[in-house]
This record gives sequence, C-alpha cells and structure tokens, in this order.
Amino acid sequence: MNHLGRSPFPLIPEGWYHACHTAELSRGPVGVAVGPAKFVAFQGLRGRAAVLDARCSHMGADLSRGCVREGRLHCPLHDWRYDGDGQCVGIPASEKIPSFARQATFPTAEIGGHVLFSNTLRAPFPVPFYDGVSPEALLPAAPFEFVVDTPWYMIGANAFDLQHFRVAHDRTLRSTPLLESPSPLARRITATYDVSGTSWRDRLTRRFSGDQVVMSVTVWGGVNILVTATFRRTTSYGMVFVRPLEGGRTHLRNIVWIPRRRGVVARAVLDPLDAWVRRHFIRAFVMDDATRSDGVRYNPATLIEADEEMSRYFEWLARISSGEVTKGEPHAQHDFVGGSGGVLPRHEFGSIGGADDSSVAGDTGNGSDDRRPDAGNQPAAPGTD
Repeated sequence: MNHLGRSPFPLIPEGWYHACHTAELSRGPVGVAVGPAKFVAFQGLRGRAAVLDARCSHMGADLSRGCVREGRLHCPLHDWRYDGDGQCVGIPASEKIPSFARQATFPTAEIGGHVLFSNTLRAPFPVPFYDGVSPEALLPAAPFEFVVDTPWYMIGANAFDLQHFRVAHDRTLRSTPLLESPSPLARRITATYDVSGTSWRDRLTRRFSGDQVVMSVTVWGGVNILVTATFRRTTSYGMVFVRPLEGGRTHLRNIVWIPRRRGVVARAVLDPLDAWVRRHFIRAFVMDDATRSDGVRYNPATLIEADEEMSRYFEWLARISSGEVTKGEPHAQHDFVGGSGGVLPRHEFGSIGGADDSSVAGDTGNGSDDRRPDAGNQPAAPGTD
C-alpha cells in the first residue's frame, strides 16, 4: 500500500518467471507458486520443458507431487496423465477422456540451462535478453536467491534511485543518466559511475576491471531486470527474476552471466572460475541492497525533487500495470522482437503450450482476460509436446 489509499500496482505482475534449472526436470516435476497460482514444470516428449497449471482438472490435486513417465505427467491422486500441451491422454479408471480433462499451458523458454515461463496464457512480452548478445555467447553462474521485505514493485525502482547509488554503493555519478524505453513495457537507465569505494572488493575491481563502469539497467514489466556493467577491461551481466510473496515480501533469483572465452581450455577452466568470482562480487553488492531495502514501502507523498526519476518509474509501472499503452515513451518500439529491444528473437526460445507468435503479446497488452490465468483449468491453444 502507498499509505494514502489503494496501491496502483497489482498483487501479481505479468512477466517471465524462473521455474528451475533444466537438469532438475530429469528428476521429476517441479512446482512453482506465483501468488495464489501454482504451476508445474516437467520434461515432456523429446526432452522439451512444459509448464502447466499445477491443479489437476479432475479434483485439483497438485501435479507437482506426481511423476513423469515417457514424457507424460502423472497425477499423484488418480494417475490421470497429461502431455506437454496440457491434454489428458490417459485415465486408468476410464476409457473415455472427458472434454474438461486438460490443463492450462503457459509459454515456456529455456535459456542458459534455465526454464522460464510466463504466468499468463499469452506472454506480455518476449523473453528479455541483452542487446546484441546471444545466450550462447555467455556463461551463466549458479543462481543465488534471497527474500527481501519490500513489495515487488520497489525492486526495479531501486535502479532509478540515484540517491541510493551515491549512499549505498560507493559509486560517484559521472554523467547525466540516459532514460530510454526499448519497448512500451520496458524502462532503461544508463549512467557512468566512478568506482570510488575503499573496500577490498572495490580496490580489486579497479585493479582488474577498471575504475569506471557504465551501468545499464532494463526493467521489463517490473518482473524481469537485466543489468549490464561495462568496465574498461570486461563486461558483466546480471539477470534478476522478481517473484511476489505474501505480506509484501519479494523473492529474488539472480543469475550472473560472463562472456565466454574463445579457446577450448579457457572455456573449460577459466570461464567457470571467472563466473564464480564475479558471482561472489555481485552477490555481495546485491545483498547489501537487500539489507538496506528491508521495510521500504512506496509513498508518493514523501518523494522529493531528488527522487524525480524514481517517481517517473513508478508512474510508468502503474500505467503498464493498468493495461495502458505507453506510446509516448522515448525510443518506444512496437515491433520489439529481436533487434535493439533487448529480447530474444522468437526462433531462439523454445515454447510449449501455444507460445508461438499468437501467445506473445505483440502489443503492450490491453488488460484483456485472455492474458490472465483463470482460477480453473482454462484450455490453452495446443503447442509442441
């Protein structure tokens, strides 16, 4: 709440959520809760990941407690069997399969060995990724995660809080920040900072990476955050998945990516070590933010002139959350699949359950019901098993 009335932000935002590492699916289905909705990821035929509504169409049993055999997800209660399209393909107690026996399916993507899914039947935007970089060119480190006692919509706002950077991270702003919208559903801030801290991490950063950093943060729908930190000698990439929890708390899953080296030996030995080191540094950087953000709440009445960019971020997020099309943003693009918009081209992410062109909202979304999961098992367009 904003302390003045009802919050302008939804309890559960639309976007891409992290399900699991792809390798986890070889051990069985994985359940993920996003607000009151429960999803289940599993490995369908041909090894493709699928994400379904986790509540069985029969009596609502939790399918994530079931098992997978021959690419079929088995319900733990009555052994009803579902394929990757959500269609029930077998009921041991009946030869006839009723028409209601199917699960809602959700757009799914696999990048860097991780399974992502949209929490709506039509993804509000394609899977975000870094401008001009393919997933194959980067190596992801092991994710790290934590819970912060602040609402989900405060997380992306942190990037637009210039006061915070001056106080918290020992970074000195060198230039006027550049504000852009690579799509109506994304907001980006880019600025150059001096690494001015005196900690051992900052001293090592200046020695091995450089004494200045160009920091670019792109927030998609308040849920997916991409960070690019470009130093004189190297570039690091960060990806943050924001998941709301009860009580105004937020779960954050972070993945650090590094550029892959060219040589076979370097890729086998140096890249994993480099990814581990950078993960350690960035985790410390982010954990400091988490500690400082505990208990932070949105109150527009207390924002001052120095909070102007953060205030604009909140206004933008409230507009897109209500379904408005932010056509007036600078550099806004409606055709943002691939190219400079910072998203994966459609052919680069595998999708299950109708996540083809028809399941990715090419517009910014109009708040129509066909993009929101229903409380029941709503049929979705069949995709690829």
